Amino acid sequence: MFRKDEMYRIDYVLVFAVILIVLFGILMIYSSGFDPIEKVNKGMYKKQLLWFIFGFVFMIAVTFINYKNLGDYSIYIYIGMNIVLLFTALFGAPVRNIRAWLNLGIISIQPSEFMKLALLFILAKYLEFRERDIRNFRELLIPTVLTLIPVLIILKQPDFGTAMIFIPILFTMLFVGGADVSHLLSIITIAGVALIVPMILTYREWAGEEGSNFILDFFKDTNLLFLVSGILLLIAVIAFVLHFFLIKKYYRKIYIPATVISLGLFFSVLIQHFLKDYQKKRILVFLNPNLDPHGSGYNIIQSKIAVGSGGFLGKGFLNGSQAQLGFLPEKTSDFIFSVVAEEWGFLGSIIMILLLSIIVFRGIQIALESRDKFGALLASGISAIFFFHIFINIGMTLGIMPVTGLPLCFVSYGGSNLIMSMIAIGILINIRMRKFVH
Repeated sequence: MFRKDEMYRIDYVLVFAVILIVLFGILMIYSSGFDPIEKVNKGMYKKQLLWFIFGFVFMIAVTFINYKNLGDYSIYIYIGMNIVLLFTALFGAPVRNIRAWLNLGIISIQPSEFMKLALLFILAKYLEFRERDIRNFRELLIPTVLTLIPVLIILKQPDFGTAMIFIPILFTMLFVGGADVSHLLSIITIAGVALIVPMILTYREWAGEEGSNFILDFFKDTNLLFLVSGILLLIAVIAFVLHFFLIKKYYRKIYIPATVISLGLFFSVLIQHFLKDYQKKRILVFLNPNLDPHGSGYNIIQSKIAVGSGGFLGKGFLNGSQAQLGFLPEKTSDFIFSVVAEEWGFLGSIIMILLLSIIVFRGIQIALESRDKFGALLASGISAIFFFHIFINIGMTLGIMPVTGLPLCFVSYGGSNLIMSMIAIGILINIRMRKFVH
Protein backbone atom coordinates (compact mmCIF):
# COMPACT_ATOMS: atom_id res chain seq x y z
CA MET A 1 0.00 0.00 0.00
CA PHE A 2 1.16 3.58 -0.65
CA ARG A 3 1.93 6.13 2.02
CA LYS A 4 0.14 9.48 1.99
CA ASP A 5 3.26 11.37 1.02
CA GLU A 6 3.54 9.25 -2.14
CA MET A 7 0.13 10.23 -3.50
CA TYR A 8 1.71 13.10 -5.41
CA ARG A 9 3.42 10.46 -7.57
CA ILE A 10 0.12 9.93 -9.39
CA ASP A 11 0.42 11.01 -13.01
CA TYR A 12 -1.98 13.95 -12.81
CA VAL A 13 -1.24 15.02 -16.39
CA LEU A 14 -2.50 11.63 -17.58
CA VAL A 15 -5.57 11.76 -15.33
CA PHE A 16 -6.41 15.31 -16.39
CA ALA A 17 -6.06 14.45 -20.11
CA VAL A 18 -8.35 11.42 -19.66
CA ILE A 19 -11.04 13.44 -17.84
CA LEU A 20 -10.96 16.16 -20.49
CA ILE A 21 -11.21 13.78 -23.44
CA VAL A 22 -14.01 11.72 -21.86
CA LEU A 23 -16.06 14.81 -21.05
CA PHE A 24 -15.52 16.05 -24.59
CA GLY A 25 -16.66 12.65 -25.86
CA ILE A 26 -19.83 12.88 -23.77
CA LEU A 27 -20.46 16.32 -25.25
CA MET A 28 -20.13 14.89 -28.77
CA ILE A 29 -22.42 11.95 -27.92
CA TYR A 30 -24.98 14.53 -26.77
CA SER A 31 -24.62 16.30 -30.11
CA SER A 32 -24.86 13.04 -32.06
CA GLY A 33 -28.06 12.06 -30.28
CA PHE A 34 -29.73 15.46 -30.66
CA ASP A 35 -32.83 15.72 -32.84
CA PRO A 36 -32.82 19.21 -34.43
CA ILE A 37 -36.51 18.97 -35.38
CA GLU A 38 -38.02 17.72 -32.12
CA LYS A 39 -35.33 19.53 -30.07
CA VAL A 40 -34.88 16.44 -27.86
CA ASN A 41 -31.94 14.17 -27.09
CA LYS A 42 -31.86 10.37 -27.05
CA GLY A 43 -30.15 10.42 -23.68
CA MET A 44 -27.17 8.23 -24.63
CA TYR A 45 -24.82 10.81 -23.12
CA LYS A 46 -26.34 10.11 -19.68
CA LYS A 47 -25.40 6.44 -19.93
CA GLN A 48 -21.90 7.36 -21.07
CA LEU A 49 -21.54 9.70 -18.06
CA LEU A 50 -22.66 6.90 -15.75
CA TRP A 51 -20.14 4.48 -17.32
CA PHE A 52 -17.43 7.09 -16.90
CA ILE A 53 -18.21 7.31 -13.17
CA PHE A 54 -18.07 3.52 -12.87
CA GLY A 55 -14.87 3.47 -14.90
CA PHE A 56 -13.30 6.15 -12.71
CA VAL A 57 -14.07 4.08 -9.61
CA PHE A 58 -12.47 1.02 -11.25
CA MET A 59 -9.47 3.13 -12.23
CA ILE A 60 -8.92 4.24 -8.61
CA ALA A 61 -9.39 0.67 -7.33
CA VAL A 62 -6.86 -0.78 -9.79
CA THR A 63 -4.38 1.97 -8.92
CA PHE A 64 -4.01 0.59 -5.40
CA ILE A 65 -3.70 -3.09 -6.34
CA ASN A 66 -0.10 -4.08 -7.01
CA TYR A 67 0.03 -4.88 -10.73
CA LYS A 68 2.68 -7.55 -10.02
CA ASN A 69 0.12 -9.43 -7.90
CA LEU A 70 -2.32 -9.26 -10.79
CA GLY A 71 0.43 -10.69 -12.98
CA ASP A 72 0.72 -13.70 -10.67
CA TYR A 73 -2.92 -14.51 -11.45
CA SER A 74 -2.62 -13.77 -15.18
CA ILE A 75 -3.17 -17.39 -16.27
CA TYR A 76 -6.42 -17.59 -14.28
CA ILE A 77 -7.59 -14.22 -15.60
CA TYR A 78 -6.78 -15.32 -19.14
CA ILE A 79 -8.55 -18.69 -18.89
CA GLY A 80 -11.57 -17.14 -17.15
CA MET A 81 -11.95 -14.44 -19.81
CA ASN A 82 -11.69 -17.01 -22.61
CA ILE A 83 -14.47 -19.05 -21.00
CA VAL A 84 -16.66 -15.95 -20.75
CA LEU A 85 -15.75 -15.06 -24.35
CA LEU A 86 -16.71 -18.52 -25.61
CA PHE A 87 -19.98 -18.46 -23.64
CA THR A 88 -20.78 -15.08 -25.21
CA ALA A 89 -20.02 -16.36 -28.73
CA LEU A 90 -22.42 -19.28 -28.19
CA PHE A 91 -25.18 -17.77 -26.06
CA GLY A 92 -24.71 -13.99 -26.14
CA ALA A 93 -27.42 -11.55 -27.15
CA PRO A 94 -27.12 -10.99 -30.94
CA VAL A 95 -26.81 -7.37 -32.05
CA ARG A 96 -26.71 -6.91 -35.85
CA ASN A 97 -26.05 -10.67 -36.15
CA ILE A 98 -22.98 -10.45 -33.87
CA ARG A 99 -22.95 -12.30 -30.54
CA ALA A 100 -20.41 -10.05 -28.84
CA TRP A 101 -22.48 -8.85 -25.86
CA LEU A 102 -23.41 -10.64 -22.66
CA ASN A 103 -26.75 -9.57 -21.24
CA LEU A 104 -26.60 -9.23 -17.44
CA GLY A 105 -30.13 -7.90 -17.06
CA ILE A 106 -29.87 -4.16 -16.54
CA ILE A 107 -26.64 -3.88 -18.53
CA SER A 108 -24.83 -5.64 -21.37
CA ILE A 109 -21.07 -6.03 -21.48
CA GLN A 110 -18.68 -6.85 -24.31
CA PRO A 111 -16.18 -9.39 -22.89
CA SER A 112 -13.84 -9.03 -25.88
CA GLU A 113 -12.92 -5.54 -24.62
CA PHE A 114 -11.71 -6.91 -21.28
CA MET A 115 -10.01 -9.82 -23.05
CA LYS A 116 -7.50 -7.28 -24.38
CA LEU A 117 -6.25 -6.60 -20.85
CA ALA A 118 -6.29 -10.30 -19.94
CA LEU A 119 -4.09 -11.02 -22.97
CA LEU A 120 -1.70 -8.22 -22.03
CA PHE A 121 -1.17 -9.66 -18.56
CA ILE A 122 -0.40 -13.20 -19.71
CA LEU A 123 1.83 -12.06 -22.60
CA ALA A 124 3.73 -9.70 -20.31
CA LYS A 125 4.20 -12.45 -17.73
CA TYR A 126 5.39 -14.97 -20.32
CA LEU A 127 7.75 -12.55 -22.05
CA GLU A 128 9.22 -11.51 -18.71
CA PHE A 129 9.77 -15.17 -17.82
CA ARG A 130 11.34 -16.03 -21.22
CA GLU A 131 13.26 -12.78 -21.62
CA ARG A 132 16.63 -14.43 -22.29
CA ASP A 133 15.30 -16.91 -24.87
CA ILE A 134 12.76 -14.77 -26.75
CA ARG A 135 15.13 -14.15 -29.68
CA ASN A 136 14.70 -17.82 -30.63
CA PHE A 137 11.98 -18.19 -33.23
CA ARG A 138 10.33 -21.12 -31.41
CA GLU A 139 9.68 -18.87 -28.41
CA LEU A 140 7.18 -16.90 -30.51
CA LEU A 141 4.90 -19.94 -30.76
CA ILE A 142 3.32 -19.74 -27.30
CA PRO A 143 2.57 -15.95 -27.43
CA THR A 144 1.06 -16.48 -30.89
CA VAL A 145 -1.14 -19.36 -29.69
CA LEU A 146 -2.20 -17.36 -26.62
CA THR A 147 -3.29 -14.56 -28.97
CA LEU A 148 -4.96 -16.74 -31.59
CA ILE A 149 -7.26 -18.47 -29.08
CA PRO A 150 -9.32 -15.33 -28.26
CA VAL A 151 -8.99 -14.12 -31.87
CA LEU A 152 -10.63 -17.31 -33.18
CA ILE A 153 -13.39 -17.13 -30.56
CA ILE A 154 -14.10 -13.48 -31.44
CA LEU A 155 -14.16 -14.35 -35.15
CA LYS A 156 -16.79 -16.94 -34.25
CA GLN A 157 -19.08 -14.16 -32.94
CA PRO A 158 -18.24 -12.84 -35.68
CA ASP A 159 -16.52 -9.54 -34.82
CA PHE A 160 -13.72 -9.14 -37.37
CA GLY A 161 -12.65 -5.63 -36.31
CA THR A 162 -12.17 -6.46 -32.63
CA ALA A 163 -10.38 -9.71 -33.48
CA MET A 164 -7.86 -7.95 -35.71
CA ILE A 165 -6.80 -5.43 -33.03
CA PHE A 166 -5.19 -8.28 -31.09
CA ILE A 167 -2.59 -8.83 -33.84
CA PRO A 168 -0.75 -5.46 -33.64
CA ILE A 169 -0.92 -5.73 -29.85
CA LEU A 170 0.89 -9.07 -30.07
CA PHE A 171 3.59 -7.63 -32.34
CA THR A 172 4.10 -4.66 -30.02
CA MET A 173 4.52 -6.94 -27.02
CA LEU A 174 6.96 -9.20 -28.88
CA PHE A 175 9.01 -6.23 -30.09
CA VAL A 176 9.25 -4.70 -26.61
CA GLY A 177 9.88 -8.16 -25.18
CA GLY A 178 13.05 -8.45 -27.27
CA ALA A 179 12.00 -10.71 -30.15
CA ASP A 180 14.25 -10.76 -33.22
CA VAL A 181 13.04 -8.08 -35.66
CA SER A 182 13.73 -10.35 -38.66
CA HIS A 183 11.37 -12.94 -37.17
CA LEU A 184 8.65 -10.34 -36.75
CA LEU A 185 9.15 -9.10 -40.32
CA SER A 186 8.83 -12.69 -41.55
CA ILE A 187 5.49 -13.05 -39.79
CA ILE A 188 4.30 -9.71 -41.18
CA THR A 189 5.28 -10.88 -44.69
CA ILE A 190 3.31 -14.09 -44.20
CA ALA A 191 0.27 -12.06 -43.15
CA GLY A 192 0.75 -9.71 -46.12
CA VAL A 193 0.83 -12.54 -48.67
CA ALA A 194 -2.12 -14.22 -46.97
CA LEU A 195 -4.26 -11.05 -47.20
CA ILE A 196 -3.18 -9.58 -50.54
CA VAL A 197 -3.98 -12.65 -52.66
CA PRO A 198 -7.67 -13.02 -51.68
CA MET A 199 -8.13 -9.23 -51.74
CA ILE A 200 -6.92 -8.98 -55.36
CA LEU A 201 -9.16 -11.86 -56.43
CA THR A 202 -12.18 -10.35 -54.66
CA TYR A 203 -11.48 -6.92 -56.16
CA ARG A 204 -11.34 -8.27 -59.72
CA GLU A 205 -14.54 -10.22 -59.22
CA TRP A 206 -16.39 -7.31 -57.59
CA ALA A 207 -15.16 -4.70 -60.05
CA GLY A 208 -16.26 -6.92 -62.91
CA GLU A 209 -12.82 -7.23 -64.48
CA GLU A 210 -12.72 -10.14 -66.90
CA GLY A 211 -10.13 -11.83 -69.02
CA SER A 212 -7.53 -14.49 -68.44
CA ASN A 213 -4.36 -13.76 -66.50
CA PHE A 214 -1.84 -16.51 -65.88
CA ILE A 215 -0.79 -15.26 -62.43
CA LEU A 216 -4.33 -14.59 -61.20
CA ASP A 217 -5.58 -17.90 -62.62
CA PHE A 218 -2.81 -19.59 -60.63
CA PHE A 219 -3.95 -17.93 -57.38
CA LYS A 220 -7.58 -18.89 -58.05
CA ASP A 221 -6.70 -22.60 -58.09
CA THR A 222 -6.63 -23.45 -54.38
CA ASN A 223 -5.48 -27.03 -55.03
CA LEU A 224 -2.50 -25.74 -56.97
CA LEU A 225 -1.74 -23.21 -54.21
CA PHE A 226 -1.73 -26.01 -51.64
CA LEU A 227 0.62 -28.04 -53.85
CA VAL A 228 3.07 -25.15 -54.32
CA SER A 229 2.88 -24.35 -50.61
CA GLY A 230 3.72 -27.97 -49.77
CA ILE A 231 6.66 -28.07 -52.19
CA LEU A 232 8.11 -24.85 -50.80
CA LEU A 233 7.70 -26.15 -47.25
CA LEU A 234 9.51 -29.36 -48.21
CA ILE A 235 12.37 -27.31 -49.72
CA ALA A 236 12.50 -25.26 -46.52
CA VAL A 237 12.71 -28.38 -44.34
CA ILE A 238 15.53 -29.88 -46.47
CA ALA A 239 17.46 -26.56 -46.43
CA PHE A 240 17.00 -26.31 -42.65
CA VAL A 241 18.33 -29.85 -42.11
CA LEU A 242 21.34 -29.12 -44.33
CA HIS A 243 21.95 -25.86 -42.46
CA PHE A 244 21.72 -27.69 -39.11
CA PHE A 245 24.28 -30.37 -40.04
CA LEU A 246 26.59 -28.51 -42.43
CA ILE A 247 26.46 -25.09 -40.72
CA LYS A 248 26.39 -23.25 -44.05
CA LYS A 249 24.82 -19.77 -43.86
CA TYR A 250 23.53 -19.72 -47.43
CA TYR A 251 21.04 -22.51 -46.58
CA ARG A 252 19.41 -20.01 -44.21
CA LYS A 253 18.77 -17.76 -47.22
CA ILE A 254 16.77 -20.63 -48.73
CA TYR A 255 14.68 -22.03 -45.90
CA ILE A 256 13.55 -18.70 -44.40
CA PRO A 257 11.98 -17.17 -47.58
CA ALA A 258 10.67 -20.60 -48.65
CA THR A 259 8.92 -21.01 -45.30
CA VAL A 260 7.52 -17.47 -45.38
CA ILE A 261 6.08 -17.78 -48.90
CA SER A 262 4.79 -21.30 -48.20
CA LEU A 263 2.89 -20.24 -45.09
CA GLY A 264 1.65 -17.07 -46.79
CA LEU A 265 0.12 -19.07 -49.65
CA PHE A 266 -1.34 -21.61 -47.23
CA PHE A 267 -3.06 -18.97 -45.12
CA SER A 268 -4.27 -17.13 -48.25
CA VAL A 269 -6.24 -20.26 -49.15
CA LEU A 270 -7.73 -20.40 -45.64
CA ILE A 271 -8.70 -16.72 -45.80
CA GLN A 272 -10.31 -17.18 -49.22
CA HIS A 273 -12.34 -20.01 -47.74
CA PHE A 274 -13.30 -18.64 -44.32
CA LEU A 275 -13.39 -14.84 -44.72
CA LYS A 276 -16.92 -13.77 -45.60
CA ASP A 277 -17.58 -11.67 -48.69
CA TYR A 278 -18.77 -8.64 -46.70
CA GLN A 279 -15.53 -8.69 -44.68
CA LYS A 280 -13.43 -8.74 -47.86
CA LYS A 281 -15.54 -5.93 -49.30
CA ARG A 282 -15.05 -3.78 -46.22
CA ILE A 283 -11.32 -3.99 -46.74
CA LEU A 284 -11.64 -3.21 -50.45
CA VAL A 285 -14.11 -0.37 -50.10
CA PHE A 286 -11.62 1.85 -48.30
CA LEU A 287 -9.45 1.66 -51.45
CA ASN A 288 -12.38 2.64 -53.63
CA PRO A 289 -15.65 3.54 -51.82
CA ASN A 290 -17.38 4.06 -55.17
CA LEU A 291 -17.33 0.31 -55.75
CA ASP A 292 -20.40 0.15 -53.51
CA PRO A 293 -21.61 3.73 -52.86
CA HIS A 294 -25.03 2.66 -51.56
CA GLY A 295 -23.75 -0.29 -49.53
CA SER A 296 -20.36 -0.89 -47.95
CA GLY A 297 -18.95 2.38 -49.32
CA TYR A 298 -21.80 4.58 -48.04
CA ASN A 299 -20.34 5.00 -44.54
CA ILE A 300 -16.94 6.15 -45.79
CA ILE A 301 -18.41 8.54 -48.38
CA GLN A 302 -20.70 10.23 -45.82
CA SER A 303 -17.89 10.37 -43.26
CA LYS A 304 -15.50 12.08 -45.69
CA ILE A 305 -18.23 14.59 -46.59
CA ALA A 306 -18.71 15.39 -42.87
CA VAL A 307 -14.98 15.74 -42.22
CA GLY A 308 -14.40 17.91 -45.29
CA SER A 309 -17.39 20.16 -44.70
CA GLY A 310 -16.14 21.14 -41.23
CA GLY A 311 -13.40 23.35 -42.64
CA PHE A 312 -10.96 24.97 -40.24
CA LEU A 313 -13.29 26.05 -37.40
CA GLY A 314 -16.29 23.78 -38.04
CA LYS A 315 -20.00 24.49 -38.36
CA GLY A 316 -20.54 24.87 -34.63
CA PHE A 317 -21.94 22.70 -31.84
CA LEU A 318 -25.24 20.99 -32.86
CA ASN A 319 -24.95 22.48 -36.35
CA GLY A 320 -23.43 19.59 -38.29
CA SER A 321 -25.71 18.78 -41.23
CA GLN A 322 -24.35 15.27 -41.89
CA ALA A 323 -24.73 14.25 -38.25
CA GLN A 324 -27.88 16.16 -37.34
CA LEU A 325 -29.83 15.21 -40.46
CA GLY A 326 -29.01 11.51 -40.15
CA PHE A 327 -26.74 11.03 -43.17
CA LEU A 328 -23.80 9.89 -41.04
CA PRO A 329 -24.21 6.29 -39.77
CA GLU A 330 -23.03 5.05 -36.35
CA LYS A 331 -22.33 8.66 -35.42
CA THR A 332 -22.11 8.03 -31.66
CA SER A 333 -19.58 5.21 -31.92
CA ASP A 334 -17.62 4.26 -35.07
CA PHE A 335 -17.84 7.67 -36.76
CA ILE A 336 -17.85 10.05 -33.82
CA PHE A 337 -14.63 11.65 -35.08
CA SER A 338 -16.57 12.72 -38.19
CA VAL A 339 -19.00 14.57 -35.91
CA VAL A 340 -16.08 16.27 -34.17
CA ALA A 341 -14.52 17.31 -37.49
CA GLU A 342 -17.82 18.63 -38.87
CA GLU A 343 -18.81 20.65 -35.80
CA TRP A 344 -15.38 21.73 -34.51
CA GLY A 345 -13.40 21.67 -37.73
CA PHE A 346 -9.69 21.06 -38.21
CA LEU A 347 -8.78 23.03 -35.08
CA GLY A 348 -11.08 21.06 -32.79
CA SER A 349 -9.96 17.76 -34.34
CA ILE A 350 -6.30 18.58 -33.74
CA ILE A 351 -6.97 19.51 -30.11
CA MET A 352 -8.79 16.20 -29.58
CA ILE A 353 -5.96 14.26 -31.24
CA LEU A 354 -3.42 16.09 -29.07
CA LEU A 355 -5.28 15.03 -25.90
CA LEU A 356 -5.34 11.43 -27.12
CA SER A 357 -1.65 11.69 -28.02
CA ILE A 358 -0.82 12.84 -24.50
CA ILE A 359 -2.43 9.66 -23.15
CA VAL A 360 -0.44 7.44 -25.54
CA PHE A 361 2.78 9.39 -24.92
CA ARG A 362 2.45 9.14 -21.13
CA GLY A 363 1.86 5.40 -21.50
CA ILE A 364 5.07 5.02 -23.51
CA GLN A 365 6.94 7.19 -21.01
CA ILE A 366 5.73 5.03 -18.11
CA ALA A 367 6.90 1.94 -20.01
CA LEU A 368 10.37 3.43 -20.53
CA GLU A 369 10.66 4.45 -16.87
CA SER A 370 9.34 1.21 -15.38
CA ARG A 371 11.65 -0.50 -12.90
CA ASP A 372 10.77 -4.03 -14.06
CA LYS A 373 10.25 -5.81 -17.36
CA PHE A 374 6.70 -6.88 -16.54
CA GLY A 375 5.61 -3.29 -15.89
CA ALA A 376 7.33 -2.07 -19.07
CA LEU A 377 5.60 -4.74 -21.16
CA LEU A 378 2.23 -4.04 -19.57
CA ALA A 379 2.50 -0.28 -20.14
CA SER A 380 3.66 -0.83 -23.73
CA GLY A 381 0.71 -3.12 -24.42
CA ILE A 382 -1.77 -0.60 -22.99
CA SER A 383 -0.20 2.17 -25.09
CA ALA A 384 -0.53 -0.10 -28.14
CA ILE A 385 -4.23 -0.68 -27.44
CA PHE A 386 -4.89 3.05 -27.28
CA PHE A 387 -2.68 3.90 -30.27
CA PHE A 388 -4.12 1.32 -32.67
CA HIS A 389 -7.71 2.08 -31.64
CA ILE A 390 -7.10 5.79 -32.28
CA PHE A 391 -5.17 5.26 -35.51
CA ILE A 392 -7.62 2.77 -37.03
CA ASN A 393 -10.79 4.58 -35.94
CA ILE A 394 -9.71 8.02 -37.17
CA GLY A 395 -8.17 6.42 -40.27
CA MET A 396 -11.44 4.76 -41.26
CA THR A 397 -13.39 8.03 -40.88
CA LEU A 398 -10.90 9.64 -43.28
CA GLY A 399 -11.12 6.75 -45.73
CA ILE A 400 -7.51 5.60 -45.33
CA MET A 401 -8.34 2.50 -43.26
CA PRO A 402 -11.02 -0.17 -43.70
CA VAL A 403 -14.24 0.18 -41.70
CA THR A 404 -13.73 -2.25 -38.82
CA GLY A 405 -16.19 -1.06 -36.19
CA LEU A 406 -13.46 -0.22 -33.67
CA PRO A 407 -14.47 2.55 -31.22
CA LEU A 408 -12.39 5.65 -30.52
CA CYS A 409 -11.14 5.08 -26.96
CA PHE A 410 -12.51 7.57 -24.36
CA VAL A 411 -14.69 9.29 -27.00
CA SER A 412 -17.01 6.75 -28.66
CA TYR A 413 -20.26 5.67 -27.02
CA GLY A 414 -19.94 2.31 -25.27
CA GLY A 415 -19.57 1.23 -21.66
CA SER A 416 -17.32 -1.80 -22.09
CA ASN A 417 -14.63 0.03 -24.07
CA LEU A 418 -14.73 3.05 -21.76
CA ILE A 419 -14.49 0.99 -18.56
CA MET A 420 -11.70 -1.14 -20.07
CA SER A 421 -9.85 2.04 -21.01
CA MET A 422 -10.26 3.50 -17.52
CA ILE A 423 -8.97 0.27 -15.94
CA ALA A 424 -5.98 0.43 -18.31
CA ILE A 425 -5.29 4.00 -17.16
CA GLY A 426 -5.42 2.79 -13.55
CA ILE A 427 -2.79 0.15 -14.39
CA LEU A 428 -0.55 2.80 -15.98
CA ILE A 429 -0.82 5.00 -12.88
CA ASN A 430 -0.10 1.94 -10.74
CA ILE A 431 3.08 1.14 -12.68
CA ARG A 432 4.32 4.72 -12.39
CA MET A 433 3.59 4.94 -8.65
CA ARG A 434 5.33 1.63 -7.93
CA LYS A 435 8.48 3.07 -9.46
CA PHE A 436 8.87 5.19 -6.32
CA VAL A 437 8.09 2.40 -3.82
CA HIS A 438 11.18 0.77 -2.35
